[in-house]
Amino acid sequence: MKIGYARVSSDDQNLSRQIEALKKAGAEKIFQEKKSGASADNREQLQALLKFARQEDIFVVEALDRLGRNYDEIIKMVQRLDEQEIGLIVLNLPLLENLQNADPGIAKLLRPLVIQLLSWVAETERNESKRRQAQGIAIAKEKGIYKGKPLEYGPDVKNKQKRLIYFRIVEMLNAGAGATAIASETGVARSTVYEIKKRLTN
Repeated sequence: MKIGYARVSSDDQNLSRQIEALKKAGAEKIFQEKKSGASADNREQLQALLKFARQEDIFVVEALDRLGRNYDEIIKMVQRLDEQEIGLIVLNLPLLENLQNADPGIAKLLRPLVIQLLSWVAETERNESKRRQAQGIAIAKEKGIYKGKPLEYGPDVKNKQKRLIYFRIVEMLNAGAGATAIASETGVARSTVYEIKKRLTN
């Protein structure tokens, strides 16, 4: 059985793209998680998946970094899958899927090496991307042109639907509604409601 795992690190991010890719890959059951900054041990849905999975099931993720925040976490997770004799498919790394279909002896020898190499590359690229982003922000601040992340919900955003949602949130805040009720009615994350409330009080 193929079991999918979709994860984003923020309530504001959307899981639909990952879920669609997992379904297309044949995942019969999909565990979903929105968790920011949590280690693999503290991701409830990931742990639920590992308890649910049985020997010879196949764990499917869109990208290697869904398994962990860094090289060590990814390697630890792969080792756990190996211990439980659970296969692994990473959709943006077809090489691993090819290993899944290779001679078992060769696959067992090569997969840990491939995972270690790819995990190291992924972490290196992520760190370099963060470094370049920080460098770009610093330069922009020096030039006085850095404006930060553009607002997603506001009175002047281009997206008409999100403008309407913003005004509805403001209306409900002014009426004394709580963040949970507002988030439930408007379909946004509570963190978005708090962010708008903070802007209104500044």
